[in-house]
Parts: sequence; C-alpha cells; structure tokens
Amino acid sequence: MTKKKRRMTDEYMDEQWAKIEARMRRFNETASYQDKMFLDCMIRDWEAKMKLKLQDEAIQGKIPPSPW
Repeated sequence: MTKKKRRMTDEYMDEQWAKIEARMRRFNETASYQDKMFLDCMIRDWEAKMKLKLQDEAIQGKIPPSPW
C-alpha cells in the first residue's frame, strides 16, 4: 500500500484547521488531557506547515519566470 503524498494547498490547510476546530469543540466538552495534548500537537503542526507554505510562496514570487 502506497501513501498518497499531500501538498500543502490552501484546501489542505483549511481541512487541517477544520480538524483543529473539531478537536477544540471536543476539548471544550470533555476537558480531556489527551484532547489537550492532541490539540497542542495539531496546532504546532499547522503553524509549522503554514510558515513553510508562506516562505515557499514568498520564494516563488521572487523567482523570475523561465524564458523557455
């Protein structure tokens, strides 16, 4: 079984944020320590990916188009 490689598109990042919001709602209902840990990891992961995505977009914006 091969794992599908996911790109950090706007759609992917929105999906990840929706998962974070769902976990937040669950944490607010349960106050579970496990949910808190998952939430912390999910937010850190989302922030790191967003930072990389923004850096990549900034770099791509500075590269002139190829002449061929």
